Amino acid sequence: MARKQAEDYGERRLNILNKAAELFAEKGYARSSISELATACNASKSWLYHYYPSKEAILYDIMRRHVTELVTMAEAALGHEGSPKEKLRILARNFMKIYVDAGSKHVILLNDRGCLPDHMRAEIMGLQDQVVTSVVRLILTLNPALDKSKDYQKPVTMAFLGMINWTYIWFRKDGPINEEEFADLAVDIFLNGFMAFDREKL
Repeated sequence: MARKQAEDYGERRLNILNKAAELFAEKGYARSSISELATACNASKSWLYHYYPSKEAILYDIMRRHVTELVTMAEAALGHEGSPKEKLRILARNFMKIYVDAGSKHVILLNDRGCLPDHMRAEIMGLQDQVVTSVVRLILTLNPALDKSKDYQKPVTMAFLGMINWTYIWFRKDGPINEEEFADLAVDIFLNGFMAFDREKL
């Protein structure tokens, strides 16, 4: 007879992922062991294997959930009824809401994607491409002239995303501005340029 899942099964899996993200980001996936993760979870290795069959499965689920959340947030911004500028602002705010608490997951995505088998890595890369494609579509609505300059579409998009994506290195929730204010700052600079930025806000 199959073992019945606990009511908090999903919550426990999420806790494992969060602990694993912290461990993998600090030590690196390859240098982290299941024993160390079990200790971080205050559990046994056999308990962990009840929720995930392998360390690899944990890494994959961390990345898949993280990037899927970005895809969802990007699609939500594009589906908004506002103007393209409003959609870009919503997208930046949505991403910052994720990044402000997901530094470890972002580190893993950047550093440990190559540790996954080919088919898993391809799926994660496909999800990442969906995010970029969504932002390209939005930027093209802001500046249709880019439609004639296809070589610049991705560089322009990545220039914008770069302002958001690397915040995990330096941004602090208790800093002088919150994540929404920084998202708006990034959008204002991207759309209008730094020299046009309101000096009263500096």
